[in-house]
Amino acid sequence: MVNPPKALTVGAFGARGTGKTAWIVQYLEKLKPKRLLIWDYKDDPPIEHLGRAVYTLPELARLAQAPTFRLRYVVDHSGPSIHEQFERFCMVAWFAGNLDMYVAELPEVTKANKAPPTWRRCVNVGRSYRLGGMPKSLGILADGQRMAEIDKSFISNLDIVHSGRLNDLADAKRMANTLGVKYSEILALPDLHYIEKRADTPQATRGILKFTKKIAAPRR
Repeated sequence: MVNPPKALTVGAFGARGTGKTAWIVQYLEKLKPKRLLIWDYKDDPPIEHLGRAVYTLPELARLAQAPTFRLRYVVDHSGPSIHEQFERFCMVAWFAGNLDMYVAELPEVTKANKAPPTWRRCVNVGRSYRLGGMPKSLGILADGQRMAEIDKSFISNLDIVHSGRLNDLADAKRMANTLGVKYSEILALPDLHYIEKRADTPQATRGILKFTKKIAAPRR
């Protein structure tokens, strides 16, 4: 029996315009997940093609019962609190299981010292768990400008850390310590250049985002 690929936790960081969202888009396009839930905080055009737009959480929960789906929950900024919506979004992901979930703009719903309960559960034990005797797993992706604004549960579980340029010295030093590189290199990265580190490899790697489609490159 061939074991399925391990569910990974992936974080992308960088100042505005450095390409962190574009990198996650390319990561997901390459991964081609059969089951995908997206938390779309700002109805962001660069990610709209990744999944069908859904505007209510009950509808999201209903559609997530299908064998395959790619769904993008567009956050309601005039309805229930954002944090209540995020908790329910994470509950949908947890009970559906066996999927990848991408949270855009993670600092809007977590803080360094605060991880919402179901999000923390997804991050801490979502790689492998059982519900009703059925094995489940969650691959988790998220992005944000600053690692310091994101909950420690997510940071400590990262399998892949991706970083574009960081403009703040303290942020660059923290990221440099995580990646094992010089902080001056992170401060000096041009737009769309990045450094990333995988937990199972000793050295960081470097790259430049490239776009094959004849459209304007996403800037986030």
